[in-house]
Amino acid sequence: MVYLRIKKIQNKEYAYLVKSIKTEKGPRQKVLRYLGKVQRHILPEKFDKEIKKSGKKDFIRSLAQSHLNALGFSKMKGVIRKGPLIFSPKDYSLHSEKSQKEYILAFEQGYLCKYTLQRLLSFTKSDDVQQDGYTLARYFLEAGLRITEEEFVQFYSLL
Repeated sequence: MVYLRIKKIQNKEYAYLVKSIKTEKGPRQKVLRYLGKVQRHILPEKFDKEIKKSGKKDFIRSLAQSHLNALGFSKMKGVIRKGPLIFSPKDYSLHSEKSQKEYILAFEQGYLCKYTLQRLLSFTKSDDVQQDGYTLARYFLEAGLRITEEEFVQFYSLL
């Protein structure tokens, strides 16, 4: 099973994609890749969401933008930014303007980053609608995205 792991190094948090493997000494975590530095944020209780429903890419892009807007990000020259942090709607990446290093925004119960957004976009329906619902709901939670039941059904219908 693959999941995100947050490591605290010198009082700074970093995100890694890891998987569990069995060894003679018991289960271990194997780091698959480094995802970026973590920045923690608190979303306001209520905020406006303008979700485009023309396709799953537009849906996820606009949902992420709504969350970023609630955190004080604003759109400038085709990107969404707050200080040195830039979100690129084209490739769903969140990075620093100067270093181009990737960042992860931690809020709610999840982590908004290129990996979690791409995982939502690459989700495909199966024959088991109930299992699809559980998996897709977990993906939204792990990305930290608030979504209503109605919005969830609309996204599922776009798949």
